[in-house]
Amino acid sequence: MAGIGFQLKRLFDREGLVGRVQAISYASMVTVGPILSCMLAVAFIHWLLVSHRAPFLARELFQGGTSYAFAFSFIVTGPFSMWLTRLASDQLYENMHDQLLPTFYRSLQITMLCAVVPAILFLLLVPLTFGEKLSLFILYMELVVIWMEVVYVSAMKAYRRIANAFAGGMGLAVISTWLYIWLAAEQVSAAGLFACLAVGFLLTAAVLLWEIERFFRTPYSHASYELGKEFRKYPSLKLIGLCTSISMFEHQFAQWVFNGVWLKDTFLLSPEYDVATYYAVLSVLPTLVWFAVSVETAFYPKFRQYYDLILGKGTIHDIDRARNEMEKVLFGELARMMGIQFAFSLVSVACGIRFLPYIGFTAQMIDTFNILVMAFYVYIMTSIMVLLLLYFDDRKGAGVLAVIFLVSNITASILLRDEQYQGLSLFAASFPLLIATIARLVFRLRQLHYATFSAQPLYERKGLDVRVKSGHQPTFQGKGVG
Repeated sequence: MAGIGFQLKRLFDREGLVGRVQAISYASMVTVGPILSCMLAVAFIHWLLVSHRAPFLARELFQGGTSYAFAFSFIVTGPFSMWLTRLASDQLYENMHDQLLPTFYRSLQITMLCAVVPAILFLLLVPLTFGEKLSLFILYMELVVIWMEVVYVSAMKAYRRIANAFAGGMGLAVISTWLYIWLAAEQVSAAGLFACLAVGFLLTAAVLLWEIERFFRTPYSHASYELGKEFRKYPSLKLIGLCTSISMFEHQFAQWVFNGVWLKDTFLLSPEYDVATYYAVLSVLPTLVWFAVSVETAFYPKFRQYYDLILGKGTIHDIDRARNEMEKVLFGELARMMGIQFAFSLVSVACGIRFLPYIGFTAQMIDTFNILVMAFYVYIMTSIMVLLLLYFDDRKGAGVLAVIFLVSNITASILLRDEQYQGLSLFAASFPLLIATIARLVFRLRQLHYATFSAQPLYERKGLDVRVKSGHQPTFQGKGVG
C-alpha cells in the first residue's frame, strides 16, 4: 500500500491538530470506507423497506439473501485472494509486470468457477422464484469479482477513486431501491430488491476493473500465460485464507444451526443474533484505520530498512540494530493500537446499553452485543497478529494458528451453543489464540536472522534433479520460491 503510505506521511508531517485529523480522515476513507459504505447502504435499504411498509416476506428474504451472498462469497474467495496477493507481490518484486493482468484474469476465472458450483446447487434446491434465484446469483457473483479485484487495489495509488467506487455503487443501489419501492408500491419483491443492490455492485465492480486495467495494462499483457505452475505454489496461504474466512462467520453459522429459524425453507437465520453482530462489527473499525496508519507511517519504513540492509551491504551490526528498531516500533504500535481499540470497545458497550433500546434491542440482544464487542476486539487483534506473521513469511506458524483458530471456534460453538451464551464462543476461541499468536510473533522476531539467512532455499528443484543456482557456489535469494 505504498500509495496510501506516501499520502499519510505527507499529512502526518504537517504540524498541528489539523494535519493529524486530515491524515486519520484519509486513512479512514481508504481503509474502512468501502466496508462502511456497504453496511450503511444495506441498513438504509432496510430502513426504506420498513418505513414504506414493504411486504414482510420480501424484507426477510432480502436480509437472508444478502447475508448469505456476503458470507459465502467471502469464504469462497478467501483461499484465492490470499494466494493471489502473494503471487502478485512476487511478480511485482521480479518486475514481471506483463504477467500481472493475465494472472488476475486467470485467477478470477478459477475463483468464479469454484463459486458457481455451490451456488447453482443451492439455488436448485431452494423454493425461490426464478427471478429471486437469478438476481441473487448475479449479486453473489458480483461480490466474488469485487473481493478478487480488491487484491489488486492494494498495488494501486488511486485509493480515493476506489473508495468513491464503493460509495458511488452503494449510492446507486440505495437510489435504485427507493425508486423501485416507490414504483412497485405493494408489489415489492425480493427479486427486485436483489436486482437493485446488484445494480450498485455492478457499478463498483466495473469501476474497479477499469482502474485495474488502466494501471496494470502493458503492451504485452495480452500474451498467453499459464497459471498451472503458480497455482500449485503456496498451499499454506490457501489454507490460511480458507480457515480465516470461515472463522470470521463460523460463530454466526453455529447460531443459525443451533438457534436459527427457517425462512421460506431457504435461509436458516438467527435474526436477533445477526443484528447484534452487525452493530458489533462497527466497533472494530478504528483498529483497521489505525493499523493502516501505523503500518504505513511507522512499521513499514523500519521493515524496509531491515531487508534493504540484508540485500545491500549492511554489516551484521547494522542488520541487528535495524531488527531491534523494527521490533521496538512494531510492539509499540501494537500496544497503542490495542489500547485505542479497547477504549473504543468500552465506549461502544456504554453507548449500546444507552441507545440500542431505542431501535428495538431487547435486554438479551444488548447482552449479546456487549459480548460480541469484546469478542470482536480479541478477534481483530488475533487476525492482525496472523497477518504480521505473513509479513515475516512465517507461513507455517500462521497456517497452524489459523487451523487451530477454526477448530477452537467450532469446538467453542458446540460447547456454548445455548442461547444464554450467544457471542461467547467467539471470545472463548479468540482469547487463547491471541496469546499464542503474540508468542509466535515474538519467537519469529527473535529468530528472524535465522529465518532470513538460513531457512531460504539456495537452489531450485527441477524434477529429481537439484541444480545450484549461479555457478558453483550457492547464492542467497532474496525470497523463497515456494
